[in-house]
Amino acid sequence: MPLVHYSRRSRRAPAHVAHILIDHRLAKPSWHSLASQHGYRYFGRDPKIRAQVYLRCLSCDGVMAVHTHVLRTARPECTSCYLRAMAREATAAGLEFLRPCPHDSHRGIYRASCGHEVSRQRVFVQKIGAGKVALRCETCLENRNAAEARKHGWILLGAPSNGDPNYRRYLHHGCSHQQDITVSNMLSGRFACHSCSEGWLSDTSYIYLDYFELPDGAGEFVKVGMSRRPEARLRHQFDLADGVHAEVLEKIRFDTGAEALRAEKQIHKTLRDAHPEWVVSAEELDWIGVTSEIYRIEALPRIRKLFADLRARTEA
Repeated sequence: MPLVHYSRRSRRAPAHVAHILIDHRLAKPSWHSLASQHGYRYFGRDPKIRAQVYLRCLSCDGVMAVHTHVLRTARPECTSCYLRAMAREATAAGLEFLRPCPHDSHRGIYRASCGHEVSRQRVFVQKIGAGKVALRCETCLENRNAAEARKHGWILLGAPSNGDPNYRRYLHHGCSHQQDITVSNMLSGRFACHSCSEGWLSDTSYIYLDYFELPDGAGEFVKVGMSRRPEARLRHQFDLADGVHAEVLEKIRFDTGAEALRAEKQIHKTLRDAHPEWVVSAEELDWIGVTSEIYRIEALPRIRKLFADLRARTEA
């Protein structure tokens, strides 16, 4: 009882067929010659389906069910060969091919190295094997998103109500409020609960001093700003060009964002009034995703002194 494969586009799973007539006397002479031309040999027919014949592939020895019209007018593609190729490509990409996708003949279901099942197009798996792209497991990604949410006191519920793929639906531990929040904001902590938070003006915040060094000696710059999480802002929100070295040199904690904002504005006013030549114009800032509050490296000693004076006052 052979295992019979069907056309990929038919979406029928391979099945063992018992009622195949092997008697070649029942075959039309043209079926043998056409099968040979297309890389098959005639295997038999189904007495229940008049217009269907079975062919055995000369390359992989697999059995294909083929409509006689297809045999006469086209070259039938061997599904068994196709699936074997997908399995080889999956192995080269570090995946395990499990089965073809039942809804898309160009996709397959694979097991990733993490143990989760993923659905990918065949051409994407080929790119993975060639080292052009990397696989990102959706299940592992959601697990990481859930872990980040727990760090901030939230529970990841799932897809957002607004349908935007950049958002997820979360539940706040503190007040049980549900809210759509971008994944990037949950990662950096730059958000507030719409139900119980009074907003960033009342949250603990910092003013920070960042240092930037451009590649190939193209320049050094510093930035003064205010944020609830300076390190996260530096890593995720400045959209730095490749090769730019960046670090947080100093930060001063304030009990509220309002206090931090007042202190930051005073530092900027002091610098601009005394040394306007230190201010970097927006036209020069093609290496960072902001257009203001950047100073030339010559301003660093003065900013350090302003930070020292401010820290002495806040800690007194």
